[in-house]
Amino acid sequence: MRRISLFTILLVAVALFGSACIKKVTVAEVLPTQTQMTTEELIARIDSYGRVDTFSAQAGFLVRNYFTGKENKAEEFPEANGAIRFRRPENIRMLVTAPIVNSKVADMVSDGASFRLAIYFPKDKRQFVHGANLSDLDRMAADELKKIKDPQLAEAGGLINMRPQHVTDAFLIKPTPASGRADVFREEVLMEEADDRPGKKGRKVVRSYYVVYVLDRSDKGESELRRKFWFDRTRQGTPLVRQQTFENGVGRLASDVWYSDWFKVGGTNWEWPGRVVVDRRQDGYRIELTLEKDSVEINSELPGTTFVLENTEGLKDVDLDAPRKASVTNSRKPQPSLPTH
Repeated sequence: MRRISLFTILLVAVALFGSACIKKVTVAEVLPTQTQMTTEELIARIDSYGRVDTFSAQAGFLVRNYFTGKENKAEEFPEANGAIRFRRPENIRMLVTAPIVNSKVADMVSDGASFRLAIYFPKDKRQFVHGANLSDLDRMAADELKKIKDPQLAEAGGLINMRPQHVTDAFLIKPTPASGRADVFREEVLMEEADDRPGKKGRKVVRSYYVVYVLDRSDKGESELRRKFWFDRTRQGTPLVRQQTFENGVGRLASDVWYSDWFKVGGTNWEWPGRVVVDRRQDGYRIELTLEKDSVEINSELPGTTFVLENTEGLKDVDLDAPRKASVTNSRKPQPSLPTH
């Protein structure tokens, strides 16, 4: 004879007692999912972006500065236009122009190790800045900005933490490490979110995601979380909608990249997001790029001058590595010998 627990009896008694008072409440709609995918298929989807050697497009730029806002407000700059060029592994060119007048605001190139930035507007800030790409460990925290004596740097806020590789990594997605150097697994995550379907504003839905975890394995055999990839199971094609990266050995979220508005690039089999948002909340900034879909080119030939930027307009030269170079030079100078007796 099956035994019934006291807890079950209690629940039944409560249900019978309250049956006359039962009411219906609105709950979030659970959206249907697409065809199931295996872990191997999801990994293959991630690794496929490793075949993107070059990427070109015209885009709109929208930048948000978290550090210079007050309370829960952030500063958002007027939208600008521009061109972006990427070449694997880490080459980037970004030319930003002002809307309507179509005049240059800034131009930047980077090879992953160093960068060059020409600032054309505003006129009183025209300068040619260059130096080594700083690592994530060199970031400036919000409370440290208050200690900066240079008013221009303090005014820059989170923008002082911008790095070319933050954008490059969002577009030139790195494949998962070779077998034996990483642990890769997935889980299903249910998230209650706002309904973004037409005519459904104000409602809630439950979406299902495949989340792929990529953990690098060190020489000591220790595994550390590096990246998480989110695939939306409720949308056609189960698209990649989010990539999160984490700091080495710390596990702190470094970059949160969101992908949406996927489309097929003309003349190719590539599916690509029309909107890419790189959110670096810990660094104090967020950049949103909206691509002009007809301008997107993947794996096209880029001229040799694409990633070359010289100070042809005689802008004020600012070498960010000068203090470090001076320090190294001084340390190498021969030291005076001690007097001998």
